[in-house]
Amino acid sequence: MTAPRILVLRGGTPCRGAVRTPGEKSISHRSVLLGALAEGQSVIHGLSDGADVAASVAAVEAMGAGVERRADGTLAIQGGREVLHQPQGPIDCGNSGTSMRLLAGMVAGFGWETELIGDASLSVRPMDRVAEPLSLMGATVNGTGERCLPPIRVKGGGLRGIDWTSRVASAQVKSAILLAGLSADGPTVVRESVTTRTHTEEMLVEAGVDLTVEAWGDGRIVSLRPSTVRPVERSVPGDPSASAFFVVAGCVVAGSRIDVERVYGGRARLGFVTVLERMGAQITVSPGVPGDTVTITSTFGPLRGTAVEAAEIPSLDEIPALAVAAAVAEGTTVFRDVGELRVKEIDRLDAVAHMVTAFGARAVIDGDTLSIIGVGHGAYLHGARFDSLGDHRMAMAAAVAGLAAASGAHSLITGFDAVDTSYPAFADHLRALVQSASPLDMPRALVVAIDGPAGAGKSTLSSALADHLGVDRLDTGAMYRSVAALALRRGVAPEDRDAVAGLAAEAVIEVGHRVAIDGIDVTDEIRTPEVGQAVSVVAANPEVRIQLVERQRDWARDHGGGVIEGRDIGTEVFPDAAVKVYLTASAEERARRRHDESPDGVARRDRIDSTRAASPLRVAEDAHLLDTTGRSVHDVVQEVLSWL
Repeated sequence: MTAPRILVLRGGTPCRGAVRTPGEKSISHRSVLLGALAEGQSVIHGLSDGADVAASVAAVEAMGAGVERRADGTLAIQGGREVLHQPQGPIDCGNSGTSMRLLAGMVAGFGWETELIGDASLSVRPMDRVAEPLSLMGATVNGTGERCLPPIRVKGGGLRGIDWTSRVASAQVKSAILLAGLSADGPTVVRESVTTRTHTEEMLVEAGVDLTVEAWGDGRIVSLRPSTVRPVERSVPGDPSASAFFVVAGCVVAGSRIDVERVYGGRARLGFVTVLERMGAQITVSPGVPGDTVTITSTFGPLRGTAVEAAEIPSLDEIPALAVAAAVAEGTTVFRDVGELRVKEIDRLDAVAHMVTAFGARAVIDGDTLSIIGVGHGAYLHGARFDSLGDHRMAMAAAVAGLAAASGAHSLITGFDAVDTSYPAFADHLRALVQSASPLDMPRALVVAIDGPAGAGKSTLSSALADHLGVDRLDTGAMYRSVAALALRRGVAPEDRDAVAGLAAEAVIEVGHRVAIDGIDVTDEIRTPEVGQAVSVVAANPEVRIQLVERQRDWARDHGGGVIEGRDIGTEVFPDAAVKVYLTASAEERARRRHDESPDGVARRDRIDSTRAASPLRVAEDAHLLDTTGRSVHDVVQEVLSWL
């Protein structure tokens, strides 16, 4: 399952019902790494299905752990120190900073060198915060520059325990040190002035590791002695950080009530609930099943600004969701000491400020403090176009803001597929909640329908527009041309409706940069004059159209929308497309563009397409008319973008 690249939402659409978020991401990462270190087989139920955790799974596989993926989503890992070995090449952590930092601690305990790499975003995130303590333990950690930017190389083995006082509130740093300490000589101690996520300590104790915890002011001291990790069977509860977006949606979208079920109930992870309660949110937290989980219910109501200390949200992962609540609240909400947001997947501090401003609230950054001045009760956010910049939490936050906008206001979230890193099904779950309240206003993937006669410029525009938006493109005309080409190859007359329909039903048609039918590349063949003469007759065949229209709709579902061109896209195939464009041009201009047809031939094609019984060529009532005669591609693209 993958998310759409672009999401279109309508404001004022209530969300009602229950939702269960994916497995807690932090617990999922740690379950995988501890499963690889454990002496035997560990079994993990409910693992997060995002790309970040998948990177950790691939990493332990590369080091020799046996991984069994079962049909019900359960993961079994056969691990142990004798099982693991040096990977044959670099380990790709993708966009996952958790994977890289925790793996750095894990591999530091082995006497080999490991290279950890990541994507462009991860490659500018500092690893010095783990490199320094691991180096003090005896590992060699090398990266780029003073901040030890990825890729990093870790040469481990021969470690000694240290007593480390954390300079930043980071569960990842703490976890890296503790994982390295499992094989160090002597005890390893981590002191944190602010308590960060406690998953690692809890899971290590569950796995039989000799570990103790004691209070230390507002924080804690974690002490670990070298230990053997034993295998466990674990069910991963729902992710609180992912749940925060739905909890906030229940609070800020008019008419909403949402139950988020089976959420991890650790107090250190529910700070966002405390903040929302202080803002006046109508929230209840009740015990879930099993006993270590909770159900969080949120209901729409007025909110007021508050002050939020970073210590309340140690990882800061819930700040984007809380920022949406602040944007609709009465008064000012101040987030203090949140400078760590600058070194997330992107500069999330700046991105949050930009997001709330885009949707109509106000934001001010002063050093490490973010102030958001909300629109207040009785007023609403407005629709906006917002780019996630590849950050999954910004994409989800913007989706909630879009629903919280004024009734009927539309929002367009680009780069929405960033949610694949942690929550690929987020849009589907949001749709289900919206559908329960108002099926007609479901958030949807973006479909831009490009209709018009032959030679109007549909292919040129759709290709340029898809490139600009970063979405996929479907040339439906190529599908009909493929059937026509197949009929000519088989000696079937285009007028033989039943025979041509039979060919269309059996053919495997692939339309992309190249076009193939039954595995044979026909990209050039379908543009020949012979196929051009036959395609109008084939496209007028009602049975052929029924079959291909269904395939076109399947394509849009599979690709999360896109730019789709043809001659009935806005009228028949996607009557609810986000934007419909009907292109035209003079007959002389269209004939010049087509090369293989005269103006008379173009006119003949128009008559056939416009008078056929099945889905005739016509202008949708809500389509934008656009004459491309004498206009540049850039001008035409910009005009269509203005309609988006």
